[in-house]
Amino acid sequence: MAWKLELKKVKTLYKELGLEERGKVQKFLDKTVGDNLQKYVSHNSGTQEKSIPIASNYGSGKVIINVPYARFQAEGKVMVGIKSRKAWAKLGERKVVINKNLKYHGGALRGAHPFERMKADKRDSILNQTAKYARGLSGG
Repeated sequence: MAWKLELKKVKTLYKELGLEERGKVQKFLDKTVGDNLQKYVSHNSGTQEKSIPIASNYGSGKVIINVPYARFQAEGKVMVGIKSRKAWAKLGERKVVINKNLKYHGGALRGAHPFERMKADKRDSILNQTAKYARGLSGG
């Protein structure tokens, strides 16, 4: 009796399982993170929420909030003009952060550091969903 062992290349295995770079599993993970993150960003006009699926290239490993004020919103502190000391600074006036918290609209989940808070709340759920999706791709 003879045995013949055929091995596939690792790249081929990864592709078959959807685990290659920018593959199905990464796209699923990115989309799931983006969908969950939308509930944590500020919702005054809904612009931040809407920007996530538009700006994010699912599969890249990055979820992007594409609004000019996203960084300052994420930090959760009010910024004012250096000279005017007002939130609506004059044209060209630099802003500085002051020790006053922003007020967020649209629900109890919304607030400063949305990604970190979402990750703390939803990490296990997102990982379990992604694992289940990956197992479905591989038939196992």
